[in-house]
Amino acid sequence: MHVVIITDRREALGEFARGLGKDVEWTASAADVLDRAPASPWQLVVVDAMMSGMDYRKFLLDLLRVNAMLNTVVVTDLGEEDFHEHSEGLGVLCSVPSSPSWDDGVRAMDRLCLLYGLG
Repeated sequence: MHVVIITDRREALGEFARGLGKDVEWTASAADVLDRAPASPWQLVVVDAMMSGMDYRKFLLDLLRVNAMLNTVVVTDLGEEDFHEHSEGLGVLCSVPSSPSWDDGVRAMDRLCLLYGLG
């Protein structure tokens, strides 16, 4: 599975990315992802809501407009209930904590594989 992670905190998300697998692309540009999303090579877009200047809700709405078939995971410090309330209807696969672990990456990838019938 091909994944892109939007973050300026690559080191903080390194273990999480290893849990996602080998085909991980990194970028600090949400605009780049939106530009490439219509013909996307990705099955998963990870959005780091902790990134300076990132409005993850706006980004997810924009992403839905250009490619509603992309699955998303959000890195956030919001609790589960608050996150669910803020992201309802945006098609988010799951959220992970602001300092996600390898296990968080594995769990996110397992969910994605289940959606594709690979689990």
